[in-house]
Amino acid sequence: MIRDKEAQWIVLAGFTISISLVVLIVLLNLSFMSGYQASQAQLEFPMYELRELHDETYTEVNIIAMQDNITTNEINDTMMNYGDLLSRLYAYHGQLVTTTVNTTTSTKNAAATSNATGESNNLNVTTVTIKITFYDGTTKYTEQLSSSTI
Repeated sequence: MIRDKEAQWIVLAGFTISISLVVLIVLLNLSFMSGYQASQAQLEFPMYELRELHDETYTEVNIIAMQDNITTNEINDTMMNYGDLLSRLYAYHGQLVTTTVNTTTSTKNAAATSNATGESNNLNVTTVTIKITFYDGTTKYTEQLSSSTI
C-alpha cells in the first residue's frame, strides 16, 4: 500500500485547472458572440434607406408645393402617384412603404412693397403634408413631412 497522497493533489489540481479553462473559454466565446451580434444589429438597421426616403420625399413635397397655377386635386394626384411609385420601388427590395397626403391651400394678405398705392395682394400658400410609413420586417419607421411655408 502506498500512503503517499501527493498524486491525488496533482490530479485534483489538473481537474480544477481544466474546468477553469473550459469556463474561461465559454465566457470568452459568449463575449465575442455578443459583440458580433451587436455589430450585426447596427449593420442591419436601414439608415441609408430611411435617409434617402426622407430626403427625396421632402424635396418632392417642396417642389410640388411651390408650383403656380396648380389645383389641390392636381397636387393630391401627383403626390399619390409619387407614393405609388415609391411603394413599388421599395417593394422590389422587400420593404413596405405607404404614404398619405394632405394638401391645404390658404390665402394670406401680403403688403405690396412695389405697389405705389399701398394696397395689399393675396397670396395663395399651399402646404403639402405627407405621412410616410416604412417597414422592412424588423424596423418600423413613421414620419410626417410638411412643405416649407412662406
